[in-house]
Parts: sequence; structure tokens; C-alpha cells
Amino acid sequence: MAQSCNSPGGRVVSPRAIFNVVCMVTLVAALHHLFAHLAYDDSYLYWFLALFAWRYVRFAVNLVGFWCYSPSPKASDPTYSSSRDVTAVIPTVDPERGTFRDTVLSCAENSPAKIVIITAGNELYEKTLPYIAEFERFYPSIEFVLDRTQVASKRAQVALAVPHIKTAIAVLLDDHVFWGPNFLESLLSAFKDPKVGLVGTNKRVRREKGLNLWRRFWNMLGATYLCRHNFEIRATNAVDGGVFVISGRTCALRTEILNHPDFLPGYTDEKFLFGMLGPLNPDDDNYNTRFVVSHGWKIKIQYTEDAVMETTLGVEKPVATKFLAQCRRWARTTWRSNICSLVTDRTVWTSQPYCVYAVYLTSLTNFAAITDPLLVYLFTHSSLFTHASARTSKLALAGLVGWILFTKTIKVFDYFRRHPQDIYLFPAYVAFAYFHSLIKLWALLTFWDCTWSGRRLDQIKVDEPERSRVHPRSDSDIAHVIELRSINTRVADLHTSHAEHIARYQEPLLAEVNRLKENLVTLEGGHKTMSDNSLAIGTGLDEILERAKEATDAQDAAKIIDERDISDKIAVLKSA
Repeated sequence: MAQSCNSPGGRVVSPRAIFNVVCMVTLVAALHHLFAHLAYDDSYLYWFLALFAWRYVRFAVNLVGFWCYSPSPKASDPTYSSSRDVTAVIPTVDPERGTFRDTVLSCAENSPAKIVIITAGNELYEKTLPYIAEFERFYPSIEFVLDRTQVASKRAQVALAVPHIKTAIAVLLDDHVFWGPNFLESLLSAFKDPKVGLVGTNKRVRREKGLNLWRRFWNMLGATYLCRHNFEIRATNAVDGGVFVISGRTCALRTEILNHPDFLPGYTDEKFLFGMLGPLNPDDDNYNTRFVVSHGWKIKIQYTEDAVMETTLGVEKPVATKFLAQCRRWARTTWRSNICSLVTDRTVWTSQPYCVYAVYLTSLTNFAAITDPLLVYLFTHSSLFTHASARTSKLALAGLVGWILFTKTIKVFDYFRRHPQDIYLFPAYVAFAYFHSLIKLWALLTFWDCTWSGRRLDQIKVDEPERSRVHPRSDSDIAHVIELRSINTRVADLHTSHAEHIARYQEPLLAEVNRLKENLVTLEGGHKTMSDNSLAIGTGLDEILERAKEATDAQDAAKIIDERDISDKIAVLKSA
């Protein structure tokens, strides 16, 4: 058996990872020989076949995976219920925006046990209080918790919420997402499998009405962006259980993952480029996904209509500036996170071999503005094109262009099926797909920029605590606080577990034991009563029988006497 070896990063390379790499190399070698045989001496044809396979083998496999996917069915005896086992966490820096209230409302309609809302700074905290008071009146069965950090950071806000989570499942959601009435019920079905640690949803952008053409275009881009994500994560999750990320817009995970001693320290102080840059504020959902995978948990995509999570995208002013800033942030995340998964973490080489190719490696080379024209160039210079007749060459070229457009259509087909009135925007969608290559290239050149572009967090007013100004905290102080908070959380969870065990098992059992003792005492009293009654009945019957016998004897004697007396008198009468 092959021996494991320590990698430079200190993480052990497993035999399975080595086996997967060997299989990949073998497959690449086989394809190389196949393409070399087909191309013979035609280098253009060889590279065309290689590039075509690199781009579209994953498309074909993903298409099969998409249709072979099946969600977790709703169980007749669910393991978890929302009202008992779910805490929802909503970090927000804009509680006055209308979408925040709609978010909390849709969450409350799903009846979680607790809703924890974390904002930033005292000013936003005070502005949020009236909203929470209103919801507490309308949903008295839900426990609402409001707290605030002194920094506008989603990671810090979520970290502050973790000690408030006492349920088995935590659902993290942004302040501009909207759930259907059966959302949590569908989401919790995936946790029927005890190995599932993280669950993703079916994402959909809310299509706004009454938009002008300019804003309609950007809203469409946002909607198709998430539509492509849905296609990718549903397909790859069906193939080998992997995904490129579980979106932080809404995700559900087991609370024991959040309480893992390594989770919060890494979550609140994540560095990148081998620890030289950071800490990161964005990319929190990528951290969650990697942490779950690296600790042996499974990921499940719950792609159902009940599990649809709606959000707003491409409608906030200024629409172009904001959406393009979001695209840059997402593209930078791809470079940082995917390289981290492949080089630093490396768990995917063991657990998700297909995703290594279909997600992580191909994402680094997916520049449509370069690869698509290059495919056409290589094909038109290959012998397949140059040695064919003019008519055949034109048909073949049209077929190649049609195939390229088809692959871009299939991923967003669901959107245009639901919104056929937007079909005229499809050419603009394709044009933006090519323009996005420039965004991706710029993101590569500026990957070190880890600001939350698309949202001006630096303009949010927060109040620095007095103790921070008088006694500045060092990194070690923060680490100690996080460690102690983690210990306190585990102790509190243990106490909660004991209390639940006492309440759900020991107290009912003790009550039944006492009840049984009382019943036995009653039963013993009943036995004595029955015995006494039986004795009394027997004695009474004996007395009755004795008296009946005496009465019978007396009656017989009287009868004999009466008969003799009557006979004597009749005899006297006869003689007279």
C-alpha cells in the first residue's frame, strides 16, 4: 500500500487522492493518444480536439448529472422540525431597506425556533429595534435576538451570533432573500442523512416589474447569473457530491460545525496566498464550503420548488456600477478560493475528483472571449475544414458556432422558459458573457483586493467601544476571546443537551415509574379487597345454605304433622 506523505502545507496526502490523480493522468494520456491518432500530423486539429474536450466534456457530464439529480424527499417522520431545531441568523447593515423586513417576515413565516439578527453599530441597532418589536408581537412563539458588532463585517456578525444558537441546525441568510412558506421543511429533509453537514438551495432572482430597458437588462444578467449557478451545483452535486460553493445568501448547516474549535478562529481571521494577505471579509461562503468538505461532511443541494430562495440582484442603483462591482468581487473570490482548494486545502483531490476538473481547474481557464474564438480559429485551420468542400466547411463551421451558442443557452434555459418576454435580451446576455472574460482577467490582476465591492461598508457608522480605545486588543487577545467563546459555547451546549435529556427522557421515565408504583399499590389493595369480599361471600353463602336447610326441614316436619292431623280428623268425620 502506498504510504501517505506530508505535503509542504502540512496536510497529509491520502492514498485515495494519489489514486485519483493517477486516474486523471491516465485519462489525459489516453485522450492525448486518441487525439494524436485522429489528427495524425495536423497540429491544428489536435489542439482543436484537445481544447474542445477540455471545455465540453464537463458540459456533457454536467448535463447528464443535471437530469440524474434527485432531491432529498420529504420524510413522513422528519428528524428535525423548524420550530424546535432551527435558528436563523440574519446579519444586516441596512435594516431600513424594505427587503430587510420582507426577509424577516418570510423567515418568521417558516416558524424557526429562534431568529438572531446582528447589525453593526449602535445607530443601526437602535433603528432595528422597532422592527424586531413588531415581529415579536406577531410571532410570539419565535424567540427574537438582536445584537450588534462594532465593525461592519458579515464574518464578525455571524461569529457574534454563534453563541446564541442552541438548536441542532443553523440557517444563515442575507438581509435581502425571501423564502416560500415550505422552505425550511424542504431544506431540513436533506439532514435526514446524518452525514450531510451543509445544504444549499435553489436560487432565483426576483424579476422586478416596471423596469426600463436599461435596468431590465441588468436585472436579467443577475437572474441568469444565479441560473447558471443552479445548473452547475445541481449537476456536480449529483456526479460526485461536490459544488464550487454553497451560496451564503441562504445555507443550512449543523450547529456542531459552527461550534467546532477550528471554525470560528479561521472564519474570523482567514488569510490567503499562503497566509501573506488578509484577513478576508468576503468569501465567507467559500470558507464554509471548504471547512465542511475538509472535515468529512457531505454537501447536499436541495433543488426543489419549495426550496426556492428568491433574492434581489441587478436592480439597486446605480445598477451598472453596483452589479459590475459584485462581478469583480465574485471573480476575485474564484481565483482566491479555487486555488486555495487545489493547493492549500487539497481535500477536493480526495473527495471530489470530478469537481477538480469540472469546477476548480476549468474555472481558471474559462475565458470565453479567448477560448471560443480560438476554437473557431483552430477548426478553420485544421484539415477537417480545409480539406472539405466549401459547402461542407460552411455547414461544419455553422455547426460549431451553433454548438457554442447551445452550450450557453442550456444553462439559462430555465430563466428564459419562465420569462419568455426577455428572449430578445439573449444576444445581450451572450455579449456580456464575453465581456465577463475581461472582468475575470482584471480580477486575476487584482486578486489581492479583498474589499466587499458592491456595498460601501466603510460608510456605515459604528461606535468604537471605550475599552477598545483605552485597552487596544492584540491578535492574541482576540484569539483568546474566540477560544473561550468556543469553550463557553460547548459547555452551554452540553448543559442544554443535559437539560434536554432530563426533560425529554428522564423526567417522563421517572413519572411513569412513580405512576407504576401507585398502580401497584392500588392493585395490592384491590387484591385484598377481592380476598375479603370472597371470604365474606363464602361465609354468607354458607349461612344462607344452613338457614335454607333448617327452613326446609321445618317445612317438611310441619307438612308431616299437618297431613296426620288432617287424616285423623277425616277418619273421625267418617265414623260419625
